[in-house]
Amino acid sequence: AGDGKLRAYDPEGHKSAEKEPAPGQRPWGLAVSPDGSLLAVAYENADRQGRLRVDVVSTRSLQPLFAPDAVGLKGDGLWAVAWAANDHGGVALLAGGYARSGPANVIRRWDDFGFGPATDLPASRDTILDIRPVPGGGAVFSAEDPGWGRIAPDGNIASRPVPPMADLRPAREQRLAVSADGTVVEFATASGVQRFDAAGGRIARITTQDDALAIARTAAPGLTPSNWKDSSAPRLNGVPLALDRAEFNRSLAILPDTSAVLLGTDTHLRLFSTRDAHQIAAVAVPAAAWAVTVNAAGTVAVAALLDGTLRWYGLSHDAPLDPRVALFAHADGTRWVMFTPEGLFDHADRGGKDLVGVHLNRNRDQQPEWTSFSQAYRALYSPAAVRARLAGDAAASRARLAELGDLRGRLARQPAVDIAELCVPLAEGTCTALDPRAATMPRLPAQTGRLRIGVQLADRGLGIGAIDAFVNDRNAGRFTAPAPEGGKASTTIDVPLDPGQNSVQLRVYDKSDTVFAETTPLELTTADSGAAEHGRLFVLAIGIDHFAAPALALNFAVADAETFVRTIQRAGAHLFSAIDVTQLTDQQATRSAILDAFDRLAARIRPNDTFLFYVASHGVRSEGDGRFLLIPQDVADISSWQALGSAAIDETTLIGALSRIRARDALLFLDTCYSGAVTADALANVGHETGRYLLAASSSLQEALDSYDRSTGVFVYAVREGLQGRAPHGSDDVVSALALGEYVSARVGQLARQKGHDQDAVFKTAQEELHSFPIGEVIGVGQ
Repeated sequence: AGDGKLRAYDPEGHKSAEKEPAPGQRPWGLAVSPDGSLLAVAYENADRQGRLRVDVVSTRSLQPLFAPDAVGLKGDGLWAVAWAANDHGGVALLAGGYARSGPANVIRRWDDFGFGPATDLPASRDTILDIRPVPGGGAVFSAEDPGWGRIAPDGNIASRPVPPMADLRPAREQRLAVSADGTVVEFATASGVQRFDAAGGRIARITTQDDALAIARTAAPGLTPSNWKDSSAPRLNGVPLALDRAEFNRSLAILPDTSAVLLGTDTHLRLFSTRDAHQIAAVAVPAAAWAVTVNAAGTVAVAALLDGTLRWYGLSHDAPLDPRVALFAHADGTRWVMFTPEGLFDHADRGGKDLVGVHLNRNRDQQPEWTSFSQAYRALYSPAAVRARLAGDAAASRARLAELGDLRGRLARQPAVDIAELCVPLAEGTCTALDPRAATMPRLPAQTGRLRIGVQLADRGLGIGAIDAFVNDRNAGRFTAPAPEGGKASTTIDVPLDPGQNSVQLRVYDKSDTVFAETTPLELTTADSGAAEHGRLFVLAIGIDHFAAPALALNFAVADAETFVRTIQRAGAHLFSAIDVTQLTDQQATRSAILDAFDRLAARIRPNDTFLFYVASHGVRSEGDGRFLLIPQDVADISSWQALGSAAIDETTLIGALSRIRARDALLFLDTCYSGAVTADALANVGHETGRYLLAASSSLQEALDSYDRSTGVFVYAVREGLQGRAPHGSDDVVSALALGEYVSARVGQLARQKGHDQDAVFKTAQEELHSFPIGEVIGVGQ
C-alpha cells in the first residue's frame, strides 16, 4: 500500500500479517514464487541513498528473508517483479522499472530464486511496466516505449518492444512547423524530420525544411516566458500561469498577434491571455503535449503528443482550442491515419486503417471491446469530411454522423463470431479434426487445398449479413449466413488454402454490411513450399461505349480497354510464363457475360498467378445505402434507382466475384464516371472488402474519362505513362504495383486539370502485411 506497508490476508479476507519491509520506500511490484512460499517486493522509489532494491519475504508472515544483490542498479524505482522458470529446471527472479544502463532500461535477472548472480538485460528504451512468467519458461514484459518484449528460458532477451508510433519528443527542440493554411506540417521524430501534406495525403522523410512554415515563438517584444520547460510553475513576465496540482508544462508558443500564449502540458493545452495571464481556454489531451506551434494567421494550433499523434485545434475567438483532427503516423514512415473527434477517418495509400479505432466500455464485469476503423470502414471512411474538418468546417462530419445515428451503439451491437470446429477435408470424404484454440497448429499435408470451418454466430441487434473468409489478407470467399434463430446461427464453410503459409481470418458483417466482427487469425502451414513459380498473368478488361440506354453512351471506353490490354501485354511479355486476356467490349459486356467471365477465370487461376481487372464504364452510388453500382452494357432502363439497381452489378456481387479469384497478386483498375455521382474515394471499399490493391478514378464530367489526347482517357493515359518509365522503377526496369499505383493516383488529377476537368483518383493497398509485385517492365514511348 501507499503507506509503505505490506498486508497479508487469509482466504476469508481476514488480515493475517502486516509489515513495513523497508522504511521510507513504497512497495509497488509484488510476485509470489511458484511454490507459494516467497513474496518478492519491488519499490517505486529509490532509498535515501538513491539505491534500488528488491526484498524477498515470507508470504505467510511477511518477515524479511533476503535481499537479492542490487549493487549497481540505478534509477528512480522499480515497478515490476516476477519469478520465471529457466531452461534447466530452476527459477529466476526478474525486476525492472526505471532502472537504466546507458540508453536502455534494464531488467535485472537473478538465478536460483534470487540467490544467484545478477545479470542486467537491456530490455527497452522506456519504463518497464510489468513482467509476467509464461508456461515453458521465460517471461514477457510490457514497456512504456510502448510495446511488449520477451525473455527466453535461457535468460536472454528474445525480443524487445518495437513501438508502432513515431517518437515525437525531438519535435520540441528540433522541428514542429505548420503552413499558413494548416494543411502541411513538418515534425521531427527520433528517426528524422517528416513532412505531412493533408491535402495530397502524402507523408515523407525530408532533408530540406520549408522556411515558409511557422515554428513556435517562445519569446516576443515585451513578453518573456520563463521556467516553462518540464516545470509545474511556468511564468510570463514573472507572473505565474496557473496549472493543476502536479501538472507539468512541456511546450509553449506565443500567438502571432501576441495576444495569448499557448502551453502544452502533460494533461492539457492551455491558452492564456498575455495581458493579465488569465486562462482563456483549455482542452484535455490524451498524452503530454511535448511540442506546440501556431500558424502564421494565428487560426490553427498543432500539438505533438507523446502518444504519437499530431493534433490540430482551431483558435477562433468563438471556439478557442476547438479539436479538429488528429494524425497518427506509424513508425515505418509510410502508414498513417487521420481522424476527426467523431471518428471519421482517412488513411495512407499503403495502409493505416488498422492503427486506430473505437474503444467501447461495457458493464463493469465485462471485457471492453475494441473496434478498429477497418471494421467500420464503410461507415467511417470519409476523406472529404476529414479534410473539411481540418479546415474548420464540421458540417460534413455532422451530416455523416446524422446518417449513421448512434455510432457507438451500432459498434457495440455488431455480430459476435466464434470458430467452433475446424478440420481438413480429405479425398475419401473424411475430415481430419484440428483444435481451433490450439496455440500451434500441426503442419498440414502437402496438397491440402481446403480448410473446413464450423462457425457460430450471434445477433446482438444489427442482424447478420455476409461472411468473408480472408486468406493471407485477401478475400478468398464470400458466404451467406443462415437466418438466426433465437439470436443464434451456425454454419460450415470451406475456405481455399495457399501452398505454404496461411493466415485465415473470418469477417462477419451486420445485416446492412456496414460493420464487421472478426476472429483471431488462424496460422497454418501446408507441407507445400509455397515458393512462387514463374506464374501467369490473367487480364479481364471491360470497355463499353454503346449501352442499351443510348443516354449512357461514351466515346473512348472501348479504346481505353484496348489500350490498357496492349500496354499490359507489352510490359508483361518477359515477366510471366503466359498472358491470358479476356476482353469484353460493348455488346459482349452484359451483366451475365461479365459474371460468367469471372467464373471461368476463377476455375483457372491459381495462387501463384497475377490477376488484373480493368473496367471503363459508368459507376454510380445507389440511393439510400450509397453502394457502388457498375453499369454493364445491357442496362436499358435508367428511369429509377430500382430499375438501375436490378440491372447493374452491385458492389456486393462484384466483391463476391473477385473473392473467387485465387491469385495472391491482383490489382483492380476501376475507371468510372457518371455526373459526379461517385467519387474515387467511394470506390475504396471495393479494395478494402476484397483485400486487393485498388487503383480507382472517377470524374465529375463524362468528358474527363472520354478523352485526354483525342484517343485515350486520362486514367489509361496515366497508366501507359507509368509503364513507359514515368513510374518509379529499379535498375531491372520492373514497375511494381505499388509504384504504378502511387504514380497514377497522383498523375490523374494533374492531367485532368490540364484539360480543365475535375477528376480524382485513389490508390489503396488494402492488405495489412504490405508487399508489392511486378506489373510489367518499362516499355518504349509510343508503344
